[in-house]
Amino acid sequence: MGRGMGPQAQGNPAAAAEWRLSSLKSDLKITAAQESAWKAFADQAKQQAEAMQALMSTVQGSAQATAPERLELRNQVMKKRQEQMEKGTAAFKELYAVLSPEQKALADQRAGHGMMGGRGMAFNRPGR
Repeated sequence: MGRGMGPQAQGNPAAAAEWRLSSLKSDLKITAAQESAWKAFADQAKQQAEAMQALMSTVQGSAQATAPERLELRNQVMKKRQEQMEKGTAAFKELYAVLSPEQKALADQRAGHGMMGGRGMAFNRPGR
């Protein structure tokens, strides 16, 4: 397993999000003045990971559903995912606004596709 996930996080999206958040906070060197924006962002990321884990459990439990029921469930998952992404983006924008230029440069490098994805936050880690 690489740096992207701690051993406690394998198979547990909430633990994976917690580990990534801890790593990102350390890498960004969040200051006391930035702590409230960080907390709002981190809380949203954790909430998103938990919501996605619950949704995926629902989808996995739908094996006996009819094809139309499964399609409807997938539509619901996608709507919830969109809602979570919008909330996550807003929280990240608030955090980004209080970062120093150096922190912003690091965040620009690290924030990858689907930064707060269904498996918690995912970051590109070039060269790692």
